Amino acid sequence: MSENKKIALLALLAFLVVGGSLLIGLSPRQLRDLRPYLFAGAGFLTFLFFLVVVVKVLQRQTKTRREQAIQDAVAHGESWMLLRPKEARPVEVDQVTLWRRLAYAQPTAEHFSFEAHGNADRQRLLVHATPTKLRGVLREFLQEWDDVQRRPVGGESNEPDPTLVPEGWSTFWLEVGPSSTDQPVTISSRDPLLAVLSELADIPAPTQAMLQVIARSDTRTRRRLGTQSAEMRSGDVSDPGVRYQRTREAKRLEERGSRLFLEVVVRVAAISPSPERAHGAAVALANTLCNQFGPDNPVVILAQCDNKRSARREVSLSARTFAGAVRPWADDELAAIAHLPGGNALSAAPMLATGSAKALPAKPELRLPEKAFTARYASRI
Repeated sequence: MSENKKIALLALLAFLVVGGSLLIGLSPRQLRDLRPYLFAGAGFLTFLFFLVVVVKVLQRQTKTRREQAIQDAVAHGESWMLLRPKEARPVEVDQVTLWRRLAYAQPTAEHFSFEAHGNADRQRLLVHATPTKLRGVLREFLQEWDDVQRRPVGGESNEPDPTLVPEGWSTFWLEVGPSSTDQPVTISSRDPLLAVLSELADIPAPTQAMLQVIARSDTRTRRRLGTQSAEMRSGDVSDPGVRYQRTREAKRLEERGSRLFLEVVVRVAAISPSPERAHGAAVALANTLCNQFGPDNPVVILAQCDNKRSARREVSLSARTFAGAVRPWADDELAAIAHLPGGNALSAAPMLATGSAKALPAKPELRLPEKAFTARYASRI
């Protein structure tokens, strides 16, 4: 509950207590004289209550329409495949600063998706967003890795959209996230994304699996962590042990609050002509992803597809539905599962799509002299 709601509730409670104490001390005759005013006050409070309810309903409807408009815009957005050459250097996950800049990529209200797709035949990394958002996102990828190349996906391009489900195929999805939103998420492997790509490379065709990291800016988590830290430090505590524990917890909250956060849906899915294979591939990929994080704040399965209740929770892979198990992730935590690996990724996923080699200038001994194109003989007529 927010501070404004707490203050309003306390004010209403104080008003009722004071009004009730005053009415108790009045005689029956005084109560009869005050009856018209009491009815008027009750009517005013009822009107005020319904006015607040109407305003809240209108605000919620406006927010819902705005979110639906954003969702529709993202669903009709663009997808670009991101490629690095085979000779690219390996990535040190703890040195990736990409998501610190993506946390405030404009427009901040729109979500975008970083994705890994594939099976044993081929693996791809791509990003999806609205055209306006996509320009800023691609710019940040280029700042992080200057050798990145891109190709359009879907539409009239030669690259098919991997999120489109063929007719008659089955889909199964799961959503994973940290168990606690106040504890940091630590990785237990050097590069969790390589494990995901390795799992994709083990899936036999025609089954396809995918990892979608759908994110948007988060402006509430840092404020909430700051409020919790201030509460830990406030108040007089006589016990030194309790005071030490509260101070330690406050420092931990402040350290975590120094990171930049994004609201994220980490969705794992698989599509296949066989429902059993789709289910097995999605569960295996989700388990592989969860196993890449430490036990202090484990990443667990938070939601999954339920065909019996699919009408209550509709998820579209191609639309990048931003709903369900939304959790705050810090920028360094997202860098572990959403980045562009170097050439070492081919050892885990040999069929990973890569870019062309970077053009280098010719060696000095192979360069032509300045007068190489000058004619040595003059023609005679």
